[in-house]
Amino acid sequence: MSSPFHNSMFQFLLSRKENLTSSHVAIMGGVSGSRFALDDKMSDVPIVIFDFETTGLDTRSAKIIEIGAIKYVNRVEVDRFSELIDPKENVSEEITRITGIDNKMLAGKPFIQDILPKFHDFLRGCVGFAHNAEFDVGMLHHESYRLGISCDYTIFCSLKMARALVKIERRNLDALAAHFGLTFESRHRSIGDILVTAGVLWRIIDENPSLQTISDFSSYREEMLG
Repeated sequence: MSSPFHNSMFQFLLSRKENLTSSHVAIMGGVSGSRFALDDKMSDVPIVIFDFETTGLDTRSAKIIEIGAIKYVNRVEVDRFSELIDPKENVSEEITRITGIDNKMLAGKPFIQDILPKFHDFLRGCVGFAHNAEFDVGMLHHESYRLGISCDYTIFCSLKMARALVKIERRNLDALAAHFGLTFESRHRSIGDILVTAGVLWRIIDENPSLQTISDFSSYREEMLG
């Protein structure tokens, strides 16, 4: 008979060693996450690149209106997550101008409490990447906190990587796409931005062969909030 703590956060905390943590942590007791050994090779772990569209830029008060994520194993897409979300408030004309998402598109869509746990299921057990991950991690933390879910993920920022490793003047997605000859299927929509982020990430890794293990990416990590 298996232990009642099998695959639980309690088991995870008991088994932790200094600078070495385990992946595949389940949501139990309101905690979700995934951590990896420092010597795990990035090519051997599942990667989720994700992006949120939101009602604003203040992570403490903005609401998520779109969650997009693509899961890759050895750079091959194996799964995709894409949901529009009703934020229970009107989307401003400025946000609609930027994203193309308007109030009619969000009317009748699920609320965040219906979608965010499913996104945690999608992300759990994977390494996360986002462009300007500080914002996306902040949104994930605050929206999860409102639902009573604590987060502990391994997430890296492709913008931090680009700032350190790509020698161009600007490193936003538009500039990086132009630099690497990538095109958007849709700009400022989650999946469109993710596909370009993936292209940027693979190019940076190819141009910097020393990036092999989780430890090699440590300078580009985005810490989860407490």
